[in-house]
Amino acid sequence: MKKQTFIQATIILVIIGMIVKVLGLINRMLIARLLTPEGIGVYMMVMPTFILIIALAQLGFPISISKLVSENNIKQEISNKTIVLKALKISVINSSILIIVLLLSAQYLSHSLLNDPRTYYPLLMLLIFIPLVSFTSILKGYLHGYKIIATPSYSQLIEQIVRITTSVALVIILLPYGVEIAVSGAIIAISLGEASALIYMIYKIKNKRSWNLILSKRKEDIASNRQVTKDILTISIPATGSRLIGSLSHFLEPIIFSFAMLSLGISSKYITRIYGQITGYTLSLLLVPSFFCVAIATPLIPIITEAYAKKNKAKITHYFNLSIFLSFLIGAIFTVILTLYPQELMQLFFNTTEGVVFLSYMAPLFLIHYFQQPITSTLHAVNKTKAAMFSTLFGSMIKLGLIYFLVTKPDINVHGLTIAIIVNSIFVTTMDYLILRKTIDFKYNFTTIFLSLSLLISTTLLGSILKKVGINPYLCISILFIFYLAILFSFNIGNIRKIKQQLFTQ
Repeated sequence: MKKQTFIQATIILVIIGMIVKVLGLINRMLIARLLTPEGIGVYMMVMPTFILIIALAQLGFPISISKLVSENNIKQEISNKTIVLKALKISVINSSILIIVLLLSAQYLSHSLLNDPRTYYPLLMLLIFIPLVSFTSILKGYLHGYKIIATPSYSQLIEQIVRITTSVALVIILLPYGVEIAVSGAIIAISLGEASALIYMIYKIKNKRSWNLILSKRKEDIASNRQVTKDILTISIPATGSRLIGSLSHFLEPIIFSFAMLSLGISSKYITRIYGQITGYTLSLLLVPSFFCVAIATPLIPIITEAYAKKNKAKITHYFNLSIFLSFLIGAIFTVILTLYPQELMQLFFNTTEGVVFLSYMAPLFLIHYFQQPITSTLHAVNKTKAAMFSTLFGSMIKLGLIYFLVTKPDINVHGLTIAIIVNSIFVTTMDYLILRKTIDFKYNFTTIFLSLSLLISTTLLGSILKKVGINPYLCISILFIFYLAILFSFNIGNIRKIKQQLFTQ
């Protein structure tokens, strides 16, 4: 398996991530049409628990294993066997605890907290998923630590293909037995996809050279066993804490939203439906560019970890600025398009206009969210994981408080949820940046900043003109993309030509 440079790794992740995201949207479109708004509401009610379980099951392994392996490439103090096997032992114990807790709490969660008994069976189906996502996270962390990006990326592609085919098939087969049974089938499909990704990665690393990297043994291993466990947990727990807080916040989100709406005398079925609109339709479109940001941030951790270990501040600054610039390029064009054509895109992807009212005002405010992933990854790489955890904690507390306070206001009502989501995103991203700014003395290219903002404004103005003229929306979107790229390369904003050359020359 071949290692990739930052630009090459990013491009691989972007291309495969784009395919995965498109497949995911196709899957969401098909599921939404098959399940109807009522079914998608049940599905989205279960999703916060699903996200919480991912955070708990992964236990920060993608970050901790990647960081430890990349550091070990420099220090050469322990073997990869020690790191991987210790992580697997922790994973087995953790997964067993989570399975027992979910098994015992599923009924109370569905009936008393989510206020919808139809979520009970879908929640139980998550039991299969817990050990699978835990094991795959360890393998992904190990490969990322060696800057091997292609294998985990392809596994994600395989996972999505298996998931989309099995989810559609299971929903069609099980829908006659009830909405909750059909949703359970869609949840089972997630586990089948995760299992296929795990099998693929095991198959790819089973060759002699790859297993030698994992199983090589040194005399220091016995003495360092406890230290390795401590190192894994030292990184994993704060990393998990940060993600856990966000996931727990997401988990509590529908519960608080539901109680706030019920206090106004609104029916539980309507609550489920409107929550499905916001999270299933609106946020799905807003988060489309997020896979680009994840693709940019993933190779950032091992690169900045190594640079930080060598105290190479210039390299840290270079790659951080590069990641922010690339995140802006992707986020800016999507923000313009979603702001100008919310109804057309909602109709195109989900064959509905439900959720358009939320998308129209959330899109322009969501741009800052696309910077959050590279900023957070850089914090992890420079040992500021605890600081990131606290900013996430404060942001989540503000969000949950705002949800109940605003939703119970009759003149704001359901919009309180979307306002709280936007406020949380802006707060966390800003706080993380300020923490990082105190740690690293960054230097900025103000010419690049000015030209980037000019590109955003000019593209927005052109889009507004084209929309007023009455040109076909999809033709307008194509024109905006061409204009955006033409200006980007003509003015060589952010030295984009050099970035393009690095893809092929490094």
